[in-house]
Amino acid sequence: MEMYPGKQAFIDDFFVESMVGAHRVLNCPEKITIDEPLHTVNPDQTWESEPARGPIIYDEENHTFRIYYPGVNSMMCVVESSDGVHWERPSLGIIEFEGSKDNNIISCPSDCPSLGNILYDVHEPDETYRWKRITTMPHEGIWQALYSADGYNWFHYPAGPHNHQKQLFAFGSPAETFGGSIDPDAPYILYSQRGSSRRTRVLGRRDSPDCLNWSGLRTVIDQDLDDPPGTEFYAAGHDIASRTDGGLHIIMLNVFFTDLTEPYAIERPELYWGNEAGSPALPARVDGVVEPQLAVSRDTVSWKRYREPFIPRGKPGAWDWGSMYVSGPIHHDGMLWFYYNGVGLTHNNRTPQLHHALNPKERQTGLGVAQLRSDGYVSVEADSYAPGTLTTHRFRQESGGRVTVNVDATAGELRYEVLEDTGAPIPGFTVADCDPIRGDTLDSVLSWNGVANWPGVSEERQSSYPNLPKREFYIKLRFYISPGTKLYSLTLDPPEVTMWQVRSQSVPE
Repeated sequence: MEMYPGKQAFIDDFFVESMVGAHRVLNCPEKITIDEPLHTVNPDQTWESEPARGPIIYDEENHTFRIYYPGVNSMMCVVESSDGVHWERPSLGIIEFEGSKDNNIISCPSDCPSLGNILYDVHEPDETYRWKRITTMPHEGIWQALYSADGYNWFHYPAGPHNHQKQLFAFGSPAETFGGSIDPDAPYILYSQRGSSRRTRVLGRRDSPDCLNWSGLRTVIDQDLDDPPGTEFYAAGHDIASRTDGGLHIIMLNVFFTDLTEPYAIERPELYWGNEAGSPALPARVDGVVEPQLAVSRDTVSWKRYREPFIPRGKPGAWDWGSMYVSGPIHHDGMLWFYYNGVGLTHNNRTPQLHHALNPKERQTGLGVAQLRSDGYVSVEADSYAPGTLTTHRFRQESGGRVTVNVDATAGELRYEVLEDTGAPIPGFTVADCDPIRGDTLDSVLSWNGVANWPGVSEERQSSYPNLPKREFYIKLRFYISPGTKLYSLTLDPPEVTMWQVRSQSVPE
C-alpha cells in the first residue's frame, strides 16, 4: 500500500535516469530532546509501576500519539498526546482500581503479560479489528494475538493455528523457525534481530497475510565489506503494515557497533539471560554502542543503506550517548517524527570512560524525539557553483498531468523542462519556458509560461507514429538544480503514468 500515490523520492535510483554535476545528501532530523528526554508522566499513581517510555503508537484517524506501559498486577496503562511532546493520562473509566474507574488502565486479558507490538492497522476494513497486538513471546506455551476497536478494550482472536507458532518476535527465536519462503507483497512484515552462524546479530524478516500466521525468519540485512569490523544489527524501527512512502519501504536500522576487544566470556551474563542457559543464537559480544542508519527497499528483501548516523548519538555524558533505538517514521502535521529510546551508557553499561567497571546503577534512559521535513531524508544538490541536473526515468505522456515538487530553493532556484523519451525538449515546455521555483515548498506545481500541466500527446507527435496508441508515448523531466537548492521528491498526478499496463485517468482541468 502506497501512502502517497504518484510520489517519487530520490533516496534511491529507481526514478533517476541520470545525475550530472549533482549528488545526494543525507539530512539528519533535528533533535527536540538534546539536553534531556521527554517528560511523559511520572509513575506516581498507585496503579503504575514504570514510566511511560514507548514505543509510540500513532492513531492516524485522530492524529494523536499513544504510549502503552506497565501497571501493577500485570495491568497495562496508556498516556496520550496531541502534539507528540506533552502527555496526559486519559480517564478511561474501564477498570476499577481501589474503588475508582477514574484512571488510564486499559482492559487487557491477564494471560498476555508482555506488551509486544501494537499496530493501528490501516489495512483492516472492519473497525472492530482496527487495533492489533502481537505478543513478543508465548505465554505458557501459547502465542497470543489480540484485537481492539479503540486500543483500550482488547480481546483474544478466536483460537487457531496461530496460537501454536514457536517463534519469538524478539532475539532468541528458536532455530527451527528460521528460513522459509518470502512474500515481498505481504500486507504485514516484522523485522527483528536474529542470530547468525557466526554468533553475530543480523536483521531478520517475517511476513503474514493476516497479522496472525507468520512466515519463518529470513535474514535480509547482514554485515558486508562496507561495514567496519564488529558491525551487527540490533533491530529496526518500521511500519508493520508495510506501507511504502514514495515507493519505498523505509526503516530505521539500529546498528550495533560492538567492542572487538571484548572477551568471549561475557561479564555478568545473568544481566542478559537471567537463570537461563542461554539462547541458541547467543552472540559472541555484548558491549558497544547502537546508533540508527537509514535503510530503504523496493521489495523488503534488497536494501540500500546510508552508512552514517541518521540521528547522531549525544555527546559523551549525554543521556543518549551510548545507544539509540529508533522507531519507524510517523507522518504528523507535514513533518516526519522519529521517537527513540536513548541510553547514556554502552550496551554493557559502561560510561564514556570505557576502562571504568560495569556499573548498571548509573544507567540513564529516556524517550527522545527528532523531526524532519516531509520527504526530507535525502536531497539532491549541485556539486559545485554550476547547476547540476537530474533527469528522471520516462513515464507515460497520454493526456497530460500535473507535477508537484518538494524543494527548498530559498538559497537558489529550481528550473525544469519536459523531454521526449528521446531526450529532445518539447517546445513550449523547455527550461527557458519554465516558471522557476524560488523558495521553500512541499508541493509547488511545475508550470511553463503559467501552464501547470505537462502536455498531452500532440497530433504532430502522434502523426509520426500513427499506429501507436497514446499510452505508448513517453516523456521525462529534467531538473536544473542551482547551488543552494535541495530537491527532495516529486509527485505525478495521475500516479498511474509510472505504472506498467495500468489504465491512466486524465487530470481534471
